[in-house]
Amino acid sequence: MGIFGGGKKQDPESEARAEASRQSILNGGLPLNAIDRLREQASRQGTPGHFFSSDLSVNELALTHECGFDPLGQVMGSCVFSVGWQYYPTTSSWFSSSGELDVLSASQMDARGRAFKRLRDEAKLLKADGVVGVRFVRREGTPEAGLLEFIAIGTAVRRRDAPPIAEGVDPFVSNLSGQDHWMLRKDGFKPVGFAFGNCSWFQYPDWRSQSAMMSWSNAELTSLSQGMYTAREIAMDRMEREARQDGAEGVVGMQIDTHHELIEGGNNQPGGFIIHFTAWGTAIAREDYHSGVEGIEPLVSLKDSGS
Repeated sequence: MGIFGGGKKQDPESEARAEASRQSILNGGLPLNAIDRLREQASRQGTPGHFFSSDLSVNELALTHECGFDPLGQVMGSCVFSVGWQYYPTTSSWFSSSGELDVLSASQMDARGRAFKRLRDEAKLLKADGVVGVRFVRREGTPEAGLLEFIAIGTAVRRRDAPPIAEGVDPFVSNLSGQDHWMLRKDGFKPVGFAFGNCSWFQYPDWRSQSAMMSWSNAELTSLSQGMYTAREIAMDRMEREARQDGAEGVVGMQIDTHHELIEGGNNQPGGFIIHFTAWGTAIAREDYHSGVEGIEPLVSLKDSGS
């Protein structure tokens, strides 16, 4: 038999299963092997055979338990996305304009949405109320390859002695640490979702910025500064709208990622800047009942250590 089973034809049942798995991924779902593993893991809950994995630290795990949540297992969502062709507003040195690069912005939203849907789908299979300590990784390939990868990893948890979440309700997703999640609950708030907003903006450098780039003196690239603010406003507005759709009062634990690329134009002139601005965080709302999380009182030993 060759490497990776090369030269050996799959039996019809295995081929049918592989095709069903591909169709599930095509429709935004999970591969069948992942579904089977998570269902088997869920069937052991409440039995001596229950086993969980978690990327929470020991302190985070202890405080998550203190909040009244039990860990169920590590869950993941991922998506590798091919970015389509994007037209750039500048084609000549005589006419150029600034504006959002819709294809690039949409690809980020779509890839992120698929990754987080799969994260929640895995949590649902474990009968979880939410996912805490989510780490969010984004990788971009070269512009020529046009590849974009999103990965979200966290720990699925369930509130102890609480009924299962209602049918059709998604588990909450939070990027807060175990310590922050404990403090949030203690203060009467709860995570209700994961809010995300992004914008890829093309900014054409006006004559002032072009002169500054060719000058020997220090000078602000006013066009680039303006484009950064514009991209930020669009991304933040989208993040706020996502949070409000989950009934949130605000977003905490925010993280921001921003970078820009210089696009060369004709006649050795800069064609413009592509500005990428991304913001995400945990959407929160007030608890509708007492969380039961008590404060931790510091203790100081009065014993003389030298005695």
